[in-house]
Amino acid sequence: MLSLIPYVLKHQGATFDELCEVFEVSRSQLVDDLNLIFLCGQPDYSPADLIDVFIDEDRVFIGMADYFARPLRFTPAELSGLYLACSALARLAGAPVSPGLSSVMEKIRDALGMGELPPDEVERSLELASHAAEGEILSELTRACEERLAVDMEYYSYGRDELTRRRVNPLSLEFGMGHWYLRAWDEPSGEVRVFRVDRVKELTVSGERFQPPDEEVFEGPYGAVGGGEITVRLRFAPALAGWAREQPIFSSVEEEGAFLVCTLKTDKLSWLERELLSCGAGVEVLEPRELREGLRRRVERILSLYAEKKKRGGT
Repeated sequence: MLSLIPYVLKHQGATFDELCEVFEVSRSQLVDDLNLIFLCGQPDYSPADLIDVFIDEDRVFIGMADYFARPLRFTPAELSGLYLACSALARLAGAPVSPGLSSVMEKIRDALGMGELPPDEVERSLELASHAAEGEILSELTRACEERLAVDMEYYSYGRDELTRRRVNPLSLEFGMGHWYLRAWDEPSGEVRVFRVDRVKELTVSGERFQPPDEEVFEGPYGAVGGGEITVRLRFAPALAGWAREQPIFSSVEEEGAFLVCTLKTDKLSWLERELLSCGAGVEVLEPRELREGLRRRVERILSLYAEKKKRGGT
């Protein structure tokens, strides 16, 4: 659909047959996609913000989607992979780099903000996450869950922003929101916790078998949420109120006109600062003061980076 919308914007009135042929889909699939586009748009997701799809007899028209008219952009990871692939191609060819390939690599360096660096230094600076390592860890965890074998692992805790070593008893693997999660009995804390698999840095499956606990206490993917000494109160704007109401981390939710005041308890604020940045002006921290100050410092650091880049002539 990310290709379908820009295509129709450039070819308004395209017929069903044309679209089915261009995108190699059946008519029923095309109808399903067009019906789903009706539900897509930009925040606040009110009817005025949703994409408009109009079908006149056998022709398709799309409106309220000008932001899709621009070409899709590469992510930094995609650009890094593309640059490394071009570099490998240049070396394997064994001949001087063609002007076309040289131009492409130069544009990629500029897009990555590395236009002033020499090519060799650019390549050394790029680092791509290895999905092979995650797949191997996932395979080992699957075996540990099936055979009830304890594992020792080095894990990056997002909530505490630290790397720790721990022994856990794997109970199950679950997939959601684009990531694999391990639900396991955590020996250091004596509780059932959830760990994101891509944050497991090292893993060793022991030969020690364990007995699953009779009762499980589910803590959540962010660590110690729902318990802790710090009380946090947040006021969400109407645009985010519906989303906030569905979040399981809040112990209480109160309506304040069109706004929503949510409360949670935690033992760390660093993870919450990072999460709240994505909400922008849609959330206000009522308490504690430390969270407001921490969030303000993070925003100021981000703004200073942009200001510094602007001084250097960046965008």
